[in-house]
Amino acid sequence: MIRKNERTHYLLNYLRRTGQVSVSEALEMLGVSEATVRRLFASMEQDGLALRSHGMLRSVPDRTMYSFEASAQVYSREKQSIGRMAAMFVEDGDTIYLDCGTTVFQMTLSLSQRIAAGEFSALNVVTNSIANVQALTPSPSCRIILVGGEYDSARRDFSGPLTERFITPFHFNKCFLGCDGVTSSDGFSSKNVNISSLNTCVMERADAVYVLCDASKLGRSAMVSYAPLNRVSALVTNAEPSRELRSALQSARVHVNLCGADL
Repeated sequence: MIRKNERTHYLLNYLRRTGQVSVSEALEMLGVSEATVRRLFASMEQDGLALRSHGMLRSVPDRTMYSFEASAQVYSREKQSIGRMAAMFVEDGDTIYLDCGTTVFQMTLSLSQRIAAGEFSALNVVTNSIANVQALTPSPSCRIILVGGEYDSARRDFSGPLTERFITPFHFNKCFLGCDGVTSSDGFSSKNVNISSLNTCVMERADAVYVLCDASKLGRSAMVSYAPLNRVSALVTNAEPSRELRSALQSARVHVNLCGADL
């Protein structure tokens, strides 16, 4: 049996050689229980060392660069649940903005199902994400506007000064944004400078601001803060924030929506 403090390093070395490892392979290699292997897989994913997918642990393609496809595999079930809940906040007649990122993408997939079911007589969707556009169901009742600018192929989105200028004439009933971190001191933050700047522009033109993030982002700060807590109307996430963060969110009048419950 490999000692506890060596298990992560052993799996990382194995991933560097093979690219992936299954639960059954890890069981045989480490000589531990299945529950221990799954906890180890989850811990390595949360630390950004690997990705979980369908009972497998996979190596991160390039940890120095963002990949939409790789990000989509991290906390995929949680993102789907968050996306389903967030999509229910869209009402008939709304003009909404959908941010790039894989959690908002899951919202877009759920929203597309509502559009296909004929739940809207009129809906305007503005987005900077090609992935979102491709996911939306074409419908006479739904106008889709893709904003232009500088294209990032890894993120599958547009951002930068031209994108911000494109946003200027719009007014949004609601905007739905992602984030890479949220703390009581730094508010909502992103790893990407251009996206942070674009989010700030969008919020200035929105009546209500919804931020979608999985629980791994709670209590963490990313590089660029784009909004203090009191600038956001609602947070949609999959786990209860810490006591300190929850208190700060309440003081800032941010409505916390926990998947499966309304807190």
